[in-house]
Amino acid sequence: FIAIDRYLIQYKTNGQRGKPKEVIGVLGDGLVPLTIEKNDKGEESIRANFSCSYGNQHSPATIILMKGNKSYHEHYYERGEKYKSPFSTNGDRFRTLLILCEELRYDRSLSRHPPLILSSDDGTFHLRIGSSFARPVAQTRKFRQLIGSSVSVPVPVEKPGNDNKKKVVHCLNPVYGLKDPKWLIEYLEYHIAIGVDHFHIYNVDMHSPDVQSVLERYRKWNLITRHDWSAKASSQYTTRITYEHAKWAAQTDCALRSRGLYDYALFSDIDEVAMGGNEGLAPALEMCEQAHTDRGVIGCSFNSNTVSSVFTKLTDEEEMKMKDKLLLERYSNVEAKPFCPSNCKCLGRNCKEMTRKYHYGRQKYMLNMNDLRIPPIPLWTHAIARDYHEMDRIMEQLPDDVFHIRHYQGHWLKNNNLLDTMEEKNAPLPKEFIDLLRETIFENSTPLRGRYAKAQEDSRFSSGVEWVTPVERPAKYHDMLLA
Repeated sequence: FIAIDRYLIQYKTNGQRGKPKEVIGVLGDGLVPLTIEKNDKGEESIRANFSCSYGNQHSPATIILMKGNKSYHEHYYERGEKYKSPFSTNGDRFRTLLILCEELRYDRSLSRHPPLILSSDDGTFHLRIGSSFARPVAQTRKFRQLIGSSVSVPVPVEKPGNDNKKKVVHCLNPVYGLKDPKWLIEYLEYHIAIGVDHFHIYNVDMHSPDVQSVLERYRKWNLITRHDWSAKASSQYTTRITYEHAKWAAQTDCALRSRGLYDYALFSDIDEVAMGGNEGLAPALEMCEQAHTDRGVIGCSFNSNTVSSVFTKLTDEEEMKMKDKLLLERYSNVEAKPFCPSNCKCLGRNCKEMTRKYHYGRQKYMLNMNDLRIPPIPLWTHAIARDYHEMDRIMEQLPDDVFHIRHYQGHWLKNNNLLDTMEEKNAPLPKEFIDLLRETIFENSTPLRGRYAKAQEDSRFSSGVEWVTPVERPAKYHDMLLA
């Protein structure tokens, strides 16, 4: 078992007014001593076979496991055996968990806090957690200087009169394999433009000087919080053997740190770009908030559309025509319709009907962070939890024209020789945001302009997205890309 951190988790009970209460909790992954019991109706309950202590205080422990489509016992003990790991893995082994120590009280008068200790009566389990308590801390908005001007502009830039803008934190899933700073700059600036206020970045191996320089700049602007998610820092926990570098732990850590600070948290990967039309995130947030008010919905899921044009290998002449385009401008062609079974599931004969819910559509989601009556739970990839019956009750499906993500990937198409069988359509990102992106990078920010220009001239970096190796494709795909 590995503990990620100890937290002060804010919460409110139904009907509670005023200042929220706090509970001391631990996020971790792996095996802890617990008992899973079933009642006469087959309903499972979880009992911790250990307790918590903090200085002279003691408390029973409450365990919250990830919910799946099978029993807790199957997901915790039986799934994923072939991976030979004690942690969460592919195959729906869910060992990412929360431990709540509900009778402990955080002592704010102490300048130095005692460790939080989890221990069993028989002495077979003992864990000492001595780090500082992680808790929501508001970020002070900073300013960045316009080139050639004595005027500073707030970060992020917001539209005038947008007083009711909801605050959004982007919980970026663990990032690995990224060495080219151009994509990172474009990614962050684009999402700032559409309405993201802050990013949590879980850095697996982005340690090159070029990327570190960019991350440090955004950190100074208080736009990102960096987390060292490397194998070395985590004692090998975040290696690939743990599901996608401990993605579920990263998502849950971000949510715990953001409760009560932001209105919504957005969860997605570094190769997924949010698409909400000319108004950015606002319509999706409004729809999700209305569903929360009307039906108690706590999160909203949205589809993934594949940007298949990343695989089109351009000629030297075509590359010259593209040289002044941003990466997000370069790839405007996406799949014309869902390509089952890659990001949908056929229902019935001849696939006349389909579903794109949750993992069938490679969906991602946003989660309400403002309503502290929502209990903290370990979070899954394509929905809040893998229990779809419950998700249909507590999650709203956003239509594509309101919000979706563009996935700059498609290895499943390439590996199965399907790239040349699909129909593409031109669907550029909104010009308003691309123009703002270009203005921010090349006109308003000396630090970004210099770093971006240096990467453009660096022969180590490709002209496209670095995680894709393009292939030869028929002329029609080239014609559309260059149109």
